[in-house]
Amino acid sequence: MKNRLAMAGVLALCACPVASFARVWVGGDVGLTGGALAGTSPVGIYGGLSTRSFPVGLEVGYQFLSANPSNIGLFTASALYRTPIPRVRGLHVLARLGVANIQSDNNAFIRNSTRPILGVGVSYRVMQQLDLRAEYDVIIDPRVAGGPSQNGDELLAGVTYQFAMS
Repeated sequence: MKNRLAMAGVLALCACPVASFARVWVGGDVGLTGGALAGTSPVGIYGGLSTRSFPVGLEVGYQFLSANPSNIGLFTASALYRTPIPRVRGLHVLARLGVANIQSDNNAFIRNSTRPILGVGVSYRVMQQLDLRAEYDVIIDPRVAGGPSQNGDELLAGVTYQFAMS
């Protein structure tokens, strides 16, 4: 319970633009899964903070992965690298490196654990403060009970809102 409250607190802090030097964003996504997480349907929220002059920021999030017979909660904390693609206005490349804390309400499917997460993606600015985002993430060996060791794959699509900073 303390982990959930701490992550919710960090997410709330990221959503409050308090410094004029920062870039602050929140968003949500949905997706498809494969590998060790096949058969689950992720729905998530996230928030992040970085400086305007440095392309790496901190992003935290929570995903709910529905699965029978259990439900899985996935807390993530990662460094997110975001840089524009030259000659394509509004398009950015994303790269993620972090950890995912996996919590299952029924240990029949996934064991509770903290595992590395890697990801790549793109974002496209559709309005001044709104981006569309597509991402492919890999959770390294999320420890599926009773199965071989394999990675969990996620293909996510979402929307990101960037707060206006003065």
